[in-house]
Amino acid sequence: LFSFLINIFLCNFMHSYCIYTYKIQTVTNWQGIHSVPLVPLRILTGLLMIHHGSEGGLGPANFGTPEFEGFVDYIVKPYFGFLPISPDLWAAVHDYIEFFGGICFALGFLTRPAALSLLLTMMGAVYFHVASTGLQGFPLGHVSNYSYDFEEPLLYALIFLMFWFNGAGPLLMFW
Repeated sequence: LFSFLINIFLCNFMHSYCIYTYKIQTVTNWQGIHSVPLVPLRILTGLLMIHHGSEGGLGPANFGTPEFEGFVDYIVKPYFGFLPISPDLWAAVHDYIEFFGGICFALGFLTRPAALSLLLTMMGAVYFHVASTGLQGFPLGHVSNYSYDFEEPLLYALIFLMFWFNGAGPLLMFW
């Protein structure tokens, strides 16, 4: 109601403004043409997750490679050592979720379960970055590499959260 009254007031004084205010609106329905931007976002995010899940080789969980062992020794053991089961198994689960979850996410196949599993993985990454480097002066701190260490996994987590709630959008294979 308040927005409507402001538009009426402004239309009386600025006719050109009145024309533009009715063309720019918030999208409240993610059906049809409004869901088209979700497709490249979903596909590119899924492809980037495939890359993240293939540390040290062409597939996930490349046991014995320096990249996989470094992930276990410097991330899983010190920051997730409280979890039951072997750190190698947790690292492998992480890689499999990112690799196969990324494939499913990019294809639009079982998008919601893939998004949920990837969301949980990214929340673990946010935990690791905040636990290892802190908030780095967030929101107004200036860090040496010009981005907070937790920015990337947090943005991924928000993307996966959106797809978990909204679904795959158009061009999906299944659910």
